[in-house]
Formats: sequence, C-alpha cells, structure tokens
Amino acid sequence: MSRTRNPRGQGDQLREDLLDATEALLAELEDERRVTIRAIVERVGVTPPSLYLHFPDKAALIRAVVARRFATLAAATQSAAGPLEAAGDPAAALRAGCRAYLDWARDNPGSYRVLFEIQRDTELERPDGTTGSEAFDQLARRIAGCQQARMADPAADAGDLAAVVWAGLHGIATLTVLRKRFPWPPIEQMLDRLLTGIVGLPPVGAATTGEPITEGPVS
Repeated sequence: MSRTRNPRGQGDQLREDLLDATEALLAELEDERRVTIRAIVERVGVTPPSLYLHFPDKAALIRAVVARRFATLAAATQSAAGPLEAAGDPAAALRAGCRAYLDWARDNPGSYRVLFEIQRDTELERPDGTTGSEAFDQLARRIAGCQQARMADPAADAGDLAAVVWAGLHGIATLTVLRKRFPWPPIEQMLDRLLTGIVGLPPVGAATTGEPITEGPVS
C-alpha cells in the first residue's frame, strides 16, 4: 500500500516513521541482518528513494534507531536520579537510576531487545571507540559520586564497577521476564544486594557515618 505524500515541511515525520518501522522489525526479527530496506519501506508505505533522502544506507538507519532508544533510556534514568543528585544524595541517586533502568526495560520490552538482545552488526560508537551510551556514562558518574562521598569502594575504577553493575541489571531485567515462575526475590532486594556487593554501598536502611568503607585515600 502506497503512502500519502507528506505535505511540504513534514519530512521529519517520515524520518520518524522510518525509525519506528525499523525498530519494530528489529524487535520482531531479532537480527539486524534479516531487516531489509525493502521490508522497512513496505511497512511505512514508501519507496527506497524516500528512505535514502533521510538515511544514506541501512547501517545509518540502524544507528539512528539505537541512538534514539539509548537517549530515551538515558532520559528515564536521569529523570529518576537527577533530583536526588541535585539534593546531594549520591547513593539514593544511584539506586534510583538503576531502578529506573529496570523499570524502563520492563515497560519497553521491544526497545530493550533492540538495544541489548538482538544480533546486531551495527554498533553505536563515538570516534574514540566508546559506546556512546549516556545511560552507561550516568551510571559510572553516579558510582564515582558515591566514591567521592565515601559511600562506596574508593579503590576500584568507577567504569569497571559500572560495567559489572550493568551486567547485573541486564541479568535481572532479562531473567525476571524469561523465567517468571522462578521464585525471584523482590526487585528492590536484588538491586540492593547488587549495589552492596559490587559497588560497596551500605545496605538500604544501614546507618552511615560518612567514613570510608575501605582504607586508603579517595582520589
């Protein structure tokens, strides 16, 4: 079925429609290699030349889909954690950001699969080779904030800790969906134990003195 031509000035809407269609196909097929230009334009109701007005190739379109969803995830975690960061409570901000990650994964299963569970050849990268994920950068920054506040292990690299915490969050996000009948502990309890065990935060409800949890200077 052909698509009605957008009025002049509404090319941005076609761009968003192409992104939406590509994301839906990625979530359905679970493999970037199976998503074709033909399938994308047929779903939107346009021809390939219309797509190429907005994206030079499929790889650029995939990168745009991934970037858009990473931005949405980052906005969700920042919305939850930002006020607590501003209030000077780094541990609560870290916990809130991690919980927002889990909530977003639960509420947006298709988008989460596009980011982390499909076979994807196209990666989102910056010129320096980093992932370009603002959500991950936030996580590392909040862990560093806890270290500076002497509420977390000051000797570890914040980026390394963030990578392990991310792996734990991904495990919680995916396994609690795939194995619903398993007797999982409450999400808050699993999150508390993850951050206590990996980052070194005091457990929820524990009294804090502001003293370092390990010996040695805080960098």
